[in-house]
Amino acid sequence: MATVLETLVAKAVAIRDESCAKVDPPLPELPDPLPLNVTGLPALLLTNEECEITETDPIELVEKMAKGELTAVTVVKAYLRRAALAQKVLNCLTELLWDRAVARATLIDEYFQKTGKTIGPFHGLPISSKEHFSVKDRYVNASFVAWAEKKVDKDAHVIEVMESLGAVLFARSTQPQTIMHVETETILYGTSYNPYNRNLSCGGSTGGEGALLGFNATPLGMGTDIGGSARWPAASNGRYGMRPTAGRVPMGGLIGPNAGAESISGAIGPLAQSRRVMEYFMKYVIGSKPWITEPGLFPVPWRDQALTPGKLKVGVLWSDGVVNPLPPVKRALQIVVDALKKGVPGWDIEVIPWEPKQHDYAWELTSQLYYTDGGEKVLELLASVGEEPLPLTKWILTENPYVRKQDIHSLWELHTKRDAYRNMYAEYWNESGKNDGHPADIILCPAAPGVACLHGTAKYWAYTSHWNFLDYPGAVFPVTTVDQELDVPEKDYTPMNHQDKFFYEIYSPEKFVDAPVNLQVVARRFNDDVLLQAMKIVENALGRDS
Repeated sequence: MATVLETLVAKAVAIRDESCAKVDPPLPELPDPLPLNVTGLPALLLTNEECEITETDPIELVEKMAKGELTAVTVVKAYLRRAALAQKVLNCLTELLWDRAVARATLIDEYFQKTGKTIGPFHGLPISSKEHFSVKDRYVNASFVAWAEKKVDKDAHVIEVMESLGAVLFARSTQPQTIMHVETETILYGTSYNPYNRNLSCGGSTGGEGALLGFNATPLGMGTDIGGSARWPAASNGRYGMRPTAGRVPMGGLIGPNAGAESISGAIGPLAQSRRVMEYFMKYVIGSKPWITEPGLFPVPWRDQALTPGKLKVGVLWSDGVVNPLPPVKRALQIVVDALKKGVPGWDIEVIPWEPKQHDYAWELTSQLYYTDGGEKVLELLASVGEEPLPLTKWILTENPYVRKQDIHSLWELHTKRDAYRNMYAEYWNESGKNDGHPADIILCPAAPGVACLHGTAKYWAYTSHWNFLDYPGAVFPVTTVDQELDVPEKDYTPMNHQDKFFYEIYSPEKFVDAPVNLQVVARRFNDDVLLQAMKIVENALGRDS
């Protein structure tokens, strides 16, 4: 007789499989064996029209629908089929919303045909989300087996906003157990894979969205980020992802075990095919004034011109002093720095060194503040149905030397230390402008020690979580791919500590064939618009029309 856990897992898997079975026409048989790099499969298994649609710039897609050159139904069905194919090869979906998406796209087309007008700036654009965003009348398990039968009666606020702007929610994607890994593995759905190399992780915790993006199976995904959960997956799959300042994008309707824990605030951010799409998302979501219905949000308007015209100062953090970046990341940093020094017409770009400031101490505080109940709520939820903690759950929670249950006084002390660190870092940032009155606009730094990680090895988040701790917005962008000749390990390297040693010893370029290499840019709190406008200049320096 099946256990409660087995019954609940089977139910969740059946819901996913039944949703994917609605794809019409059915997908062709997959090649056997599958290649490690599956990014070429859509060209073999989908129609030319489906490939053309799903590989078109998302904003151009909206423009085509606004001109009547494409219908919303045609576009969403192309993405539904490509996402179903992604599920077959990457195990990245929890549910395909065929009926809901086609019905909404049909209404959008009917409105356009009747009025000649669009619904909004996202008219007809398919969007996807991490599973723990509430979707009306659907189950939301947040990757806990115990919640496999938890149903909600209202969409998450950000989904409501996006659909009011014309978007079409069409898919929900995987996330890891506890939603606190930067990989994606659960008891419910298993492991999700990287489309460029299935031996590698797609990142986490918004990992399913990262895999969909890397496979061009979504034009725009929505994820959360409290330690790197939007940036890691985007970086792992060679795409763009952003963690905004907390309190800018609506958070209502997220399901998770630690609701109300605000020592480090999570944020919803976009995972996208381009910088321009991220900016489009931020501009219009904030422009909808979501703070009117979610008063915990900050009423800070988006600025179309936030950078000082003609001047950009970039601090470069080559290492955080705890774990040095691996050869592909070092090379990517050098590529971008060299490009910035060559310049961009119309811009005076200054590149300055940025020294790490007690990043190890910041991680010590961060990991304590993630679980101020000592992980009690999460562990109780797992134990309630006999769900075993996975290795990366144990790593961040039960094996983490800093995690313990706080009382009110020790919590106050931690908050005091957190705020003191934030004040110190603000002063350090201010000092970067002491000679010219122009502090650094952004910091350029790694997104992780390496590229997409080998499964089960993502045991250092501090290149992303550091900025969550400070509540600074950060975003990642692609630079290059792992080069088998250029990215060889440094000979006679002496690791700084056991963490540095761990990453040095598992790295060799042949393990990371085809892996994208991304970097990160970071701005000061509420300078989300500065961040993305500065990223545009960085990409211009790389020869891209961003």
